[in-house]
Amino acid sequence: MPSNNWNIDAVRSREAMTRVAAALGPHNDWRGVVIAHLDTGFTNHVVFNLGSTTPSIRVADGVNYMDPGVSEPRDPLNYSGGLGVATPGHGTRTLGTLCGNLAGTYTGVCPTVPVVPYRVTNGVMLTGQTILNTALAIMDAVDRNLVDVITISLGVQSVIGNVKQMRALGRAVDYAYERGVIVVGAAGQTEDAPQLVGFTVYPGRYSRSILVGGINADRKICFDYDDGRKYIDVWAPADDVSRPNAVAGLPEPFTGFALGDGTSYSTVHVAGAAAMWLRMRGDDLDAGGYNGWQRVEAFRAVLRAAKQPLAGDDVPTKRAPTDTGILDCVAVLDAQLPPLGALKKAPLAEPQVN
Repeated sequence: MPSNNWNIDAVRSREAMTRVAAALGPHNDWRGVVIAHLDTGFTNHVVFNLGSTTPSIRVADGVNYMDPGVSEPRDPLNYSGGLGVATPGHGTRTLGTLCGNLAGTYTGVCPTVPVVPYRVTNGVMLTGQTILNTALAIMDAVDRNLVDVITISLGVQSVIGNVKQMRALGRAVDYAYERGVIVVGAAGQTEDAPQLVGFTVYPGRYSRSILVGGINADRKICFDYDDGRKYIDVWAPADDVSRPNAVAGLPEPFTGFALGDGTSYSTVHVAGAAAMWLRMRGDDLDAGGYNGWQRVEAFRAVLRAAKQPLAGDDVPTKRAPTDTGILDCVAVLDAQLPPLGALKKAPLAEPQVN
């Protein structure tokens, strides 16, 4: 049984979910709020309660873009490769951190929220066809599943050789943004690609996404992005995060847990906060006329206003803008909505790869 819940405490998600649960009532009424989770897919882990009448994920609504002839977005775990090229089980780890819900054993950041899993890749580093898969999944999530939040714990580290695919990805992010869908993306880790120090990854890097950086239990920034820090909107736990595990060859349902590192985990914390915010402030957004992209920018503004301070000798600096800080789910729910007139539409995502 995992006992390390520092990440949950750091962002105050448990307190926020207590409020949300009271609003949801006995029928778990999320009022249509749905998250799409784009990753390696899911496995049959006990935290998803797949054999019950109240599973944590909506498997039937997902799509498998990796395995020909297979519709269910299940991660087969039967592949391998170099660093970042193959990360079997990554989808289960991040998905469980987001919405895992096994009473007395493990609870994720935002339990009970409806989540649709998509299988778009075998690894966290997107390239070629997996970039296109991600673009297709974004479009499907927006049009068919009518999602409100899309969480992507993946990233493109090299635009070179992927320009056509990146344009498709940018157009998909633009499409979601114009329709008020909050796309949350990981900033990435520089030690995974030391030749790219200072770089943050797409699609989170697009100005129309919410880009999430990582902190440790000391509330310090985990990864040094140099100039790339200026693109980050919010920081969340990315070091020794307790998460479910899935390993090929072991019998299902999987029951294991371990500690995970990386902004993959930061990302799902913020996606969960976005779902809570939309559920609790949705009426206010509707009444105030926050439509389309204004909903995304309102959430970005709230994240920057309702922050906890970063720690460390180098914060704040020019590399870590003073208007960013650590996610605080309770403060996000309590924050006043920014005036509509103060919101600015972000530049198009697609041309940024020219």
